[in-house]
Amino acid sequence: MKFDMNYKKFMEYFAKFSLGLMIVAGMYILIKPATKNVTSYKVNEDMTYTGKLVHGKFEGNGVLATKDGLYKGDFSNGRFVNDGIFIGKDYYYIKKGDTVTIKYNNGRVFVKEKDKWKEVDSDEN
Repeated sequence: MKFDMNYKKFMEYFAKFSLGLMIVAGMYILIKPATKNVTSYKVNEDMTYTGKLVHGKFEGNGVLATKDGLYKGDFSNGRFVNDGIFIGKDYYYIKKGDTVTIKYNNGRVFVKEKDKWKEVDSDEN
């Protein structure tokens, strides 16, 4: 089998291939999410974040430490979502599924049911 191509024709095909490759690479760079994992990322003077950032917003499972306490849970587009726990100085705020519970260090426990808070025995939770 003989392959006969002159230099000019070869360079024409090579240029088209190179241009196509550059276009595909450029599109990939433009549309790929700018994701990075961070540790103790300083959000502001009183707040640090450990987890994943996508386009500068909290994403996935992470830890947000503030002067008032520590939140550990899920984030999406920079907001709290799904399950998580906030550990404050005097209480724990726990969200699991549709249930929200606040447990105070003094033993009092409150559960949110149908948009109303109800105090329950600490043994129930």
